[in-house]
Amino acid sequence: MNNYSCPLCDKSLQLADDQRSLRCDNNHQFDRAKQGYFNLLPVQRKKSKEPGDSKEMISARSDFLAADYYQPLAHKIAQLIEHKQSDQQFTMLDIGCGEGYYSRQIKQLIPDIIQYGIDIAKPAIIKAAKADKNGHYAVASSDKLPLADDSLDLIMKVYAPANDQELQRVLKSNGTLLTVTPAARHLWQLREFIYTDVREHDTQDTQFAGFELTQSERLSYSITPSREHRIALLQMTPFAWRANEQVSAQIADADDLSIELDFIINLYQPISR
Repeated sequence: MNNYSCPLCDKSLQLADDQRSLRCDNNHQFDRAKQGYFNLLPVQRKKSKEPGDSKEMISARSDFLAADYYQPLAHKIAQLIEHKQSDQQFTMLDIGCGEGYYSRQIKQLIPDIIQYGIDIAKPAIIKAAKADKNGHYAVASSDKLPLADDSLDLIMKVYAPANDQELQRVLKSNGTLLTVTPAARHLWQLREFIYTDVREHDTQDTQFAGFELTQSERLSYSITPSREHRIALLQMTPFAWRANEQVSAQIADADDLSIELDFIINLYQPISR
């Protein structure tokens, strides 16, 4: 099954018999990289030479996620998706998928799901494709999704940017948008090292044009990461740049530090169109 559309002209992309390339009716061709992914981000749509997260951030996140500290979150997401699954052709997009951790976890629990993953950072997609030979991974922008109209049953957005119009375009009228955002006390103990006045995260609902909120779940638990993983967790966060060398050293030396993880998982459906 192939739901890709051409990022240059929007026509359907057909997979060659040898599975090595995608081509549209206008003869735009995209070859599969040796690692198994497609690059569907045209040069003219790049905003920098190496868009997306840095290799250092990707490596830190990959190391941390591989230790399964976020596995309860992945399992909760999978449970919610399973309730939405209606047939054998259930198709999901992991938008801003990074190294593909959540997709792999979900596919272990829901083996028959058809999964696509896109990210603007090529090093992340390379990691995802290497780790999941049966997944559909592509370097692509969330501002211009290389996917057909009304082709997805579910879009999963974990801390990722998105374009509301594109979400509406590719999601089926009865589809679901699932988002994960920080709840009030997410990473509280880590933030205490960085800020003198730690405040709860603003958990006001994100408004997605053309969507209505249908379900909201909160998941909270604590972890005790190793020294290496505490630093990796710090490097994953948007407030890492506030941590100077002294703060980073304090976090590294904080043995047996218990850190709260606090997530909000929201489910949205398209407003009738």
